[in-house]
Amino acid sequence: MKLLSAIKYLLVFLLFAGMGCKENLLEQTFTVGEESTFRVNQIYTSSDGQYTFQINEINDSRCPEGVVCFWSGEVAINGEWIVNKNRTIVELHSVLKDQQKEPGGFSIQIVDVKPYPKFGTKYEPKDLVITLLISKKLGTANI
Repeated sequence: MKLLSAIKYLLVFLLFAGMGCKENLLEQTFTVGEESTFRVNQIYTSSDGQYTFQINEINDSRCPEGVVCFWSGEVAINGEWIVNKNRTIVELHSVLKDQQKEPGGFSIQIVDVKPYPKFGTKYEPKDLVITLLISKKLGTANI
């Protein structure tokens, strides 16, 4: 009887453990030319299936609410843009746009990053939701 009870608890535990991992395995989609939300370490495929984008790292140096700063700070994102198995390293900045590295033929802009940091509150990169606008540059054919 105790063995049967232990097996039931083990199955319930495995069910919940599997549900927790499922979120990272889901493939998300975005539409070129429209704002879409992204999270770190998740794979996103364009709605037409031609492009893939993944954010690998987020650096958030924004000045937290409740603090006076000399500079407002920025969010920097490092990721990968994949077309036909060809990977391009992408580096995006919310403020210092002249330092950006974007894939040829496309423009990727940081529209918003939430939540905004608050003094005394710690956020992990996985907690951030990034809104990006991925567009084709004018005069660019399909790559």
